[in-house]
Amino acid sequence: MPAGADADLTLRLAKHLLDLYSQAEADLLAAIARRVARGIDQPGWAEAKLAEITQLRAEAEARLAQLQADLEPAVRQLIGDAHAAGAVQADTDLAHIGIRTGFGHTNTAVVDTYVRQAVTNLEGTHLRIFRSVMDAYRDAVVEDVGQIATGTATRRQVSQRVLDRLADQGITGFVDRAGRNWQLDTYAEMTARTAAGRAQVQGALDRYQAAGKDLVIVSDAPQECPVCREFEGKVLSISGRTTGDAGNGMTVYGTVASATAAGLFHASCRHRLGLYVPGLTRPMHGTADPEGDA
Repeated sequence: MPAGADADLTLRLAKHLLDLYSQAEADLLAAIARRVARGIDQPGWAEAKLAEITQLRAEAEARLAQLQADLEPAVRQLIGDAHAAGAVQADTDLAHIGIRTGFGHTNTAVVDTYVRQAVTNLEGTHLRIFRSVMDAYRDAVVEDVGQIATGTATRRQVSQRVLDRLADQGITGFVDRAGRNWQLDTYAEMTARTAAGRAQVQGALDRYQAAGKDLVIVSDAPQECPVCREFEGKVLSISGRTTGDAGNGMTVYGTVASATAAGLFHASCRHRLGLYVPGLTRPMHGTADPEGDA
């Protein structure tokens, strides 16, 4: 089996982390709805709601603190399981050529690096989550006041529309360089699956190297993106120590690290790495699928 990010496996491994963020989002949306609904038919509702911002702030901060406490253990479990799964994949691959690896040690330094990266990426959403909650609450009150003043709707109608829209849109957890808003659960899932996929690949590479193997070949994936297209069917060195002729008329294209830095194994990438064995691994031809990508 080629080493790489198994989409189904990474989704299963990422589920616990995704559940943490989905539940946090649901709790925060419920807090907004609860406070907006309280006393909605009473005089002075708008003034009372604006006065409650401090209480909502404290409630949101407490919920995010809980999420923060749960984050690191969940990420560490995710990365550790993914790295181990990659090692098992490599064991299967090596067994096909008669190499029995036995039990290998987890590369804790690599796991720690992936954990720090994923935690940092997710922690970076927390301030935006907080701001989204506070802005949504203010918008609900201000929009209500404006439409009530013009007589276009009842307070309940306005509040329900605002809350429905917020529930549909979700809480914004991240804004990318193109200015696109990522919903909290979508960004959390993407981050978790990307981290799990890369850890899974690294687990396999660690096991290949432990078995004395340094060359891998990039798989062909249908409808590949332009960034990954140039790497399909290419032989890469894990360590960088192997250069030049790879056998079978193939050439070592570069290193796994340089290919990754150039965009291979980006978020949601479906490419894999298989063990390259001179004399056994067949070269790939005609892998480009630009029309499929379009």
